[in-house]
Amino acid sequence: MPTQKFRVSIFIVVLILLAPVATSGLMHEDLTVSKDANQRANDIPVEDVTFVSAQGKEFPTGQARLVAFDTATNKPVWIHSKYDRYMDVDPLGESRVLFVARDGSMNKSAFSFDVTFYAIEMNWRTGTVLKKFEIPPGTHDIDYLGGDRYAIADLSKENRVFVYDRSEDEVVWEYRFRKHFPKSAGGGPGGYTHLNDIDAVDNGSAFLVSPRNFDRVMLIDRESKRVRWTLGEEDNYDILNEQHNPVLLSQDPVTVLVADSENNRVVEYEKTESGWKQTWSYGTGLDWPRDADRLPNGNTLIVDSNNNRALEVTPGGDVVWKVKIPFEPYDVERPVYGDEPSGPPIAELEGSDAVDTKAVGQDGNGLVARIDATYTYVYTTAQWVLPTWIGPLEFNLLVLAVLIVVLWGAVEVVHWRGWT
Repeated sequence: MPTQKFRVSIFIVVLILLAPVATSGLMHEDLTVSKDANQRANDIPVEDVTFVSAQGKEFPTGQARLVAFDTATNKPVWIHSKYDRYMDVDPLGESRVLFVARDGSMNKSAFSFDVTFYAIEMNWRTGTVLKKFEIPPGTHDIDYLGGDRYAIADLSKENRVFVYDRSEDEVVWEYRFRKHFPKSAGGGPGGYTHLNDIDAVDNGSAFLVSPRNFDRVMLIDRESKRVRWTLGEEDNYDILNEQHNPVLLSQDPVTVLVADSENNRVVEYEKTESGWKQTWSYGTGLDWPRDADRLPNGNTLIVDSNNNRALEVTPGGDVVWKVKIPFEPYDVERPVYGDEPSGPPIAELEGSDAVDTKAVGQDGNGLVARIDATYTYVYTTAQWVLPTWIGPLEFNLLVLAVLIVVLWGAVEVVHWRGWT
């Protein structure tokens, strides 16, 4: 029989568990641009800037934004948050950026399909919009080809990559995946392909594409529409598992760096005569990475989406820079290197005294690792609806408090049923 002392004790324990959660909410400060930092946006050298886009939640207050950080201080010098989703961002010089954004409008339902996606070119220092045009719904990536032409990864029901001539308002080339692959090749969350990346190769004579639901990266010849090579196999998750944002580091030999999202790692592969050889990987602490760029110094710039951060790691796995940015960062760029810096493959760094080129191992696959992965999945899924300031510690305390209350309630139910 639960006594009054027992009830008071349980109540106090629950309050103690919830106190840090409440404190975190009261003390939480979102990213803001100070007056001094706003002035710095006008004169900060491009080599000191790092752009990070944050996808945001499905709610109007979901913290979707595009942020320019001072790399040395990690302080925002510019924030764009007009839209309710931000995806790919491409630097186009010292002051211009091209990015993908979704306008769901604040007065619409959080789950409304009445949304519009735009490609926007902007002078971020002045805030001037230079170009803005509508693109297919759900688009994650657009690549500027020069002139008034753009390569677009269309993950709508069209499931295609295409080249759009804006001045003519005309699609001048397209590749439809359903015409070249069987229905069984794709499917799953996000549609048939869930295309999330397109990069022009060889001056636009080929396109590197990432159909996420194919678990493959491929290079498509523009003229013949033939697939020159493919990295990965459908449902062979040891190679790739729902990858994002591959980068072609070299064509001789072919070397690809890719965010292997569901495997929670960034991995580099080199093409050989017999297939593909893994040459480098990094996965320490990563949870659903969605972007990776190799910098000229051999370091790798990574977006760690579910951990709400971007980081830079050495070939040996040392973290030399990181910044927090909720919610669900998608892309990170250093504008001084342009769109996709395409630094050296690990093979070109081997033997150098300046860097450590050993591969960084992944976490284990034992029972404890699987339980941890399952719990992490529950936490990251809950993050889409929970306030951003509820981090792992607050979530753990909240879960424990809820479990205690549920058990307490069960004891009370049994007790009162006994009385009846």
